[in-house]
Amino acid sequence: MYRVLLVDDEHWALLALRSLIDWESCGFTIIGEEENGERALLTLEQEQPELVISDIRMPGMDGLALLRLLREKKAETEVLFVSGYTDFEYAREALRYGCCGYLVKPVEEKELTEYLSKIRTVLNRKREQREKEGEKEGFQSENVLVRRMMQYLRDHYAEGITLQVLAGEFGMSENYISSLIKKETGRRFSEHLTEIRIRRAQELLRSSNDSIEQIAGKVGYPDYFYFTKVYKKVTGLSPAALRKQL
Repeated sequence: MYRVLLVDDEHWALLALRSLIDWESCGFTIIGEEENGERALLTLEQEQPELVISDIRMPGMDGLALLRLLREKKAETEVLFVSGYTDFEYAREALRYGCCGYLVKPVEEKELTEYLSKIRTVLNRKREQREKEGEKEGFQSENVLVRRMMQYLRDHYAEGITLQVLAGEFGMSENYISSLIKKETGRRFSEHLTEIRIRRAQELLRSSNDSIEQIAGKVGYPDYFYFTKVYKKVTGLSPAALRKQL
């Protein structure tokens, strides 16, 4: 799933764009909305979405200025412009700086989905290229990448995290991530996630008065019985047996 940031100084335009299509079915998820270029730039630096859909004319930093700054920073973010103006001078300048398209308001569903399909193809090619380059860069860069993934697991272990989620977050295929983790650590993705969850469960069993069912939910196991089974397999004791020893 690729991430997209929406930028427009008119709040109604952001609402209309968000509700125009089923974004996830197009392969995208909206990670934020900003109403000016300055705030959009901050979000871009922090979140690094793969796509920005922005109005061209905005107070302060307009869309073209935002695009120029992105290119100066060598950012690979794709930029799709939306504008109520049909002045093709803006379109030409936007294309000169490397935007991937130009839509005129009111945006039509069909036109937007067609653009997103093209952009997704471009992003898929970039992803494949990164994976090929990653395979050539050697142990050090891969080791850094795995550490980032492990930190992501530690931060999000309580959520319904899967290899698919991790692949979407890091812009890589599930197979590549799975093989990379196994290569660098000797263990599978699922083993790392289970270890993090069970360790946290042990901490909660010892330090909190939460019920075992509540703790199961807090560490990412909505199914109490499955949690108990996994916990006993990993530690040799059931959660209830551990509590009795305390």
